[in-house]
Order: sequence, then structure tokens, then C-alpha cells
Amino acid sequence: MMSLTETSILAVAKTQYHYKTKAHAGLFFTLIAVQLLAFLLSLNGVGGSSGGGNQGISYTIKYVTGDVIIIFTLIWAFSIGISMANNGFKTDFTFVSNRLSSHLSSLAFLLTATVIAGVTATLCGLLLRVVMFLSHGGVDAGPAFWIAPTALLSGIFAATLYAALLSIIGYFIGMLTQRHPAFVVLLPGLFFGTLFVEARSTGQARTLINAIEFFSKEGSYALFALKVVIVSAIVFGCVILFFSRMEVRK
Repeated sequence: MMSLTETSILAVAKTQYHYKTKAHAGLFFTLIAVQLLAFLLSLNGVGGSSGGGNQGISYTIKYVTGDVIIIFTLIWAFSIGISMANNGFKTDFTFVSNRLSSHLSSLAFLLTATVIAGVTATLCGLLLRVVMFLSHGGVDAGPAFWIAPTALLSGIFAATLYAALLSIIGYFIGMLTQRHPAFVVLLPGLFFGTLFVEARSTGQARTLINAIEFFSKEGSYALFALKVVIVSAIVFGCVILFFSRMEVRK
């Protein structure tokens, strides 16, 4: 049977979650702006080639994908994780709470935000296809143009998991900078310094590449989800373990 303390923490976390959703509603307008910018940038394509024939016929091929929209959305997810770590605790002073309930409510908000981000990013990529189709008169639309419902759901699933992972990592980094302001300088320096050293010594940033391939090269959606859940749980567990003693009021 759940204790009164546990029930109280969950109840307070639920109240804080609703409050944070209202207090940080502006982040969703930022998401719309970010995805709209990425959508406009994607209209010109992400690459292409051109050529010509012997009879004076020339052609230009543009590659249009929703990758830019996904990338911008993932950057947004990472940034809101940092934002919640830096500003989420400011909404907690209205409640009788502790740091654990604050973390749980922030996690719930981040998961809600990343689900919305995953859905809208994927649908925005679909809208890009429709716009390009209509703007070119609907010609030369091969079989690859049409997306099956299962593929669409898979895209939403993957985008949501990536966004959730990055938002939780961002939250952890934000908590680090809250605990020790020196990390604001040390973490970027360590990240870019490692990339620079590896690039000079091996010609590739192997640590970053291996981290990306650990998730992106997984062929099974179940194993991919398991990897994301385990890594996210470890990162968030470290947040609770290392920062549970920080005061809610600051």
C-alpha cells in the first residue's frame, strides 16, 4: 500500500505539472515558430544536382526532406530541458513541496512537450511533401512520395523518443549549471574540446558518432525504444540522486 508521504508527493507533483503547463505555455509558441522557420528553410531543398543533355535540355534535381524540421525540433527539445531546469523551480514556491516532486512534475511536462513536438514535427514534414506536390502541379510523384500510416506512426514514435531523450539530457545539464555555474563554461569547452582533439587525431569525432549510431543504427523499434528508456532513466535517476538536496526556493 502506498504511504501517505508517497501519495502526497504524487499529488503535489500533479498539481505542479498542471501549473507548469500553464506557466510555460509560451514554449509551445516557440515550437511553432521553430518548426515554421525549419519548414521555410526546407522549401529550397537540402541539396541537389543539375545537368544537361546533348540537345540543349537541362535539368535540376532538388532533394526535399523534413530532416531540417526534425533537427530544429530536437534542438528545441534540448533547450526546453535546460529551460525547465533553470526556471521550473521558480513556480514551485507556491506549493508545499520538495525537490523530488519538482523533478517529477518537470519530467511530466517535458514528456508532454516532446510528444507534442514529435507529432507536429512529423506532420510538418508531411505538410512539406503536400506543399511541394501542389506547387509543382502534382507531376512526377513516384511511389516513394506516399507515406503509409504505419511509416507515419513510426516517424512520430522515433521523433518523440529522440526529443524526450534530448530534453532529459538538457534538464540534467541545466541542473548541473544550477548547482555549479562553472559548468556553463566547462561543459561546452569539454564537448567541443573533445570533438576537436578527436578530429585532429583520428579525422573523425568518434565519440559523438558512436553515440549517434548507438541509437540511429538500431533496426528494431523495440530495442531502440528500450535504449532510449534505459538511458533516459539513468540520466533522470542521476538528477534525482545528485540534486535531491537542492532547495526548491532560490
